[in-house]
Amino acid sequence: MKPFAPSQGRRARQGLARVFALPLVLFAASLAGLVLGLTGEGAPDVLAWALLSLPVFAVCVAWRRRGRSPSPKKDPT
Repeated sequence: MKPFAPSQGRRARQGLARVFALPLVLFAASLAGLVLGLTGEGAPDVLAWALLSLPVFAVCVAWRRRGRSPSPKKDPT
């Protein structure tokens, strides 16, 4: 039995700050959008919509990237 060896295409281990950077930015944008949407009228409402659409946009980008990734090759044996 072969020992587990990570594929060469995998990224090196990432630091905690790098892993959670984007989720924290999306959280802050969502929180700011919710506060602006509840407290503002006019231009703050438009900004709230833009901030609240960022997580949806990020999910769409992630799904699109995931769909483009090559499928793993199957071993013929």
